[in-house]
Amino acid sequence: MKNQYAGDVGDYTKLGILRGLENAGFSIGLNWYLTPDEPEHSKTFTDGKHTKFLECDCDTPDIDLYCALQKIGLSNNRTVARLERAKLFENTLFWNKMLEGKSRDKWHLEALKKLGKQDVIFLDPDNGLEVKSTNPYSKNGNKYTTYKEAADYYVQGATVIIYNHRDRKPENEYLKRFYRFIDMEETKNAKMFYLRASRYSVRDYLFLVQERHFSDLETAIDNFLATEWCRYLKKYLL
Repeated sequence: MKNQYAGDVGDYTKLGILRGLENAGFSIGLNWYLTPDEPEHSKTFTDGKHTKFLECDCDTPDIDLYCALQKIGLSNNRTVARLERAKLFENTLFWNKMLEGKSRDKWHLEALKKLGKQDVIFLDPDNGLEVKSTNPYSKNGNKYTTYKEAADYYVQGATVIIYNHRDRKPENEYLKRFYRFIDMEETKNAKMFYLRASRYSVRDYLFLVQERHFSDLETAIDNFLATEWCRYLKKYLL
């Protein structure tokens, strides 16, 4: 996540899901995986520009979220701090310390300590799950969450949701990134599914669900998708 992305369509779906889960009784921990903004001349500067939906009428039940994102996403002051202060949550903790490769291990342990007691942890890296081509401690490694970092939250007892940007590989190859959690000792028993958001660019929200959470969480997600949110998100089983 970058401050310059605040208020875009990714925040609409992500925060919509989390607000739905909080309303269902789950406590939330949100790790922004915050990284420095890109300069205007960067090739990726267009990321976070998907705010056209904020210029139309609200088309989901969450008018409060929509109005809050309008104020932030259409402004010249887009920051995660403003999202945190927007009074969108009542029982949510945030981890907004900037992630830098050289201090990654310390950063992760501090985040675990702060967020670890929450029911549901959302991990929000720029790109998603780690890839072989990028070392987590390298310059661009902060754009990814590692499998171990996600598993650490799960081992502490949290249900984990991970943002992952859809790449250009065939679907069966792409989904192998998700199935890798089944091969890990720490997460082999997790119940897994993902929500796909397809507007503008395709992004997935992978759920690693604790057994004790599954029934209530599945009901909450199914009720959420039974509303106009189905225009933005679709559920897939793994």
